[in-house]
Amino acid sequence: MNVSSVKNIEAPEPGSLDSATALRRLNTQRVLDAAWGREAVTASELISLTGLTRATVLNQAKELVESGWLVEAKDTRAAGAYSKGRPALRYELNLAHRFIVGIDAGQHRISLTLSDVRGTQKSHCEAKVDPLATGEHRVRVTEKLLTDVLAEFKIRKLAAIVIGVPAPVDADGMSPDDDNGFWVNMNPDWKAVLGEYTYLLRVENDANLAAIAEMEDGTVGSFASLMVGERIGAGVVVDNHLLRGDKGLAGEMRFLSHVAGVGNAHGLGYLAREQAKTALSQGAKSSLAELAADALRAEDVFQAAVGHDRLAQEILESLGDRLARISAVISGFLGLERVVLSGAMAEILEPVVVIAQRELAQEPELTCVQLTASTLGAEVAMRGAVDLGVQLVRSAAPF
Repeated sequence: MNVSSVKNIEAPEPGSLDSATALRRLNTQRVLDAAWGREAVTASELISLTGLTRATVLNQAKELVESGWLVEAKDTRAAGAYSKGRPALRYELNLAHRFIVGIDAGQHRISLTLSDVRGTQKSHCEAKVDPLATGEHRVRVTEKLLTDVLAEFKIRKLAAIVIGVPAPVDADGMSPDDDNGFWVNMNPDWKAVLGEYTYLLRVENDANLAAIAEMEDGTVGSFASLMVGERIGAGVVVDNHLLRGDKGLAGEMRFLSHVAGVGNAHGLGYLAREQAKTALSQGAKSSLAELAADALRAEDVFQAAVGHDRLAQEILESLGDRLARISAVISGFLGLERVVLSGAMAEILEPVVVIAQRELAQEPELTCVQLTASTLGAEVAMRGAVDLGVQLVRSAAPF
């Protein structure tokens, strides 16, 4: 919530019973929002930022201090910014008052990050899970991580929890049924167990969270944040708006089974590993044969390609062709300017991006599509979860 958006909210009708209370809350939100993004701010600065009277600003700031949202900082004299006259009070956001937890509940790993209400990380922990584990087990593992962190930091209740899952998620945080039950297993009833630990709880698709992180990092316009590790999933942004669609299915990529030359929604990491295993089992010559089949990773295939291993280079060529086809379909249909490759593999995907861009260049109408690898690292979904948590708290505060 920014200051300008708050100012555009219409005041309640003068005659309504709740008009005074509603206006008071609105003024409080204006003051808190003005202080949110600044290290310290004086009453005069708050007046300028909010357009409120001095009396109102001082009154609402006092209430915010009493309720724990703001703290009185060192005055301007103590801070070295004042020389004469009466020192001005300065206010700061109280970063020890409320906390946010972001959770990336992946298929193979559940990770949790505790941050303050500005998104600064305070703690991180994770646990491996069997990809075939039940939804109930995944919730229990997550609750254990959460309660351990709350106990360590002596936190009674969180301002917000945002959970990212590898499944489409609707506006109510639920996933539709699918044939094998994967989506519901990845997105069990989190609220029933974790709701008691927080004021605000949001469940979101992990690729959507990656897209939110990219937007917070400055990506604008129309783009897809494409998760490309074990599976393909997209967070789709059109004209700076994240798309959700019916039942949260915007960005769901199972339609790729109908795309010639693609055939399924397997991710690039999965395919790099499995194509190498299959070729080696059939007698292909490669430096990768020195590795045990169960220890072979996608990263090994990319590293072998750097060393001019023929099999590895052929696999990267097939991945580049696949990425080009996927990018052409989704960008052509939605009018996307760019496709951002996100997730743990992003940092090693440059060779595949080059191949895909070469293939796209053969189609003149698609040359405007820019393929890039995200710079936000393996924890991009987690970063998006924390970013969304900050947005939720800032919009709802004070509470």
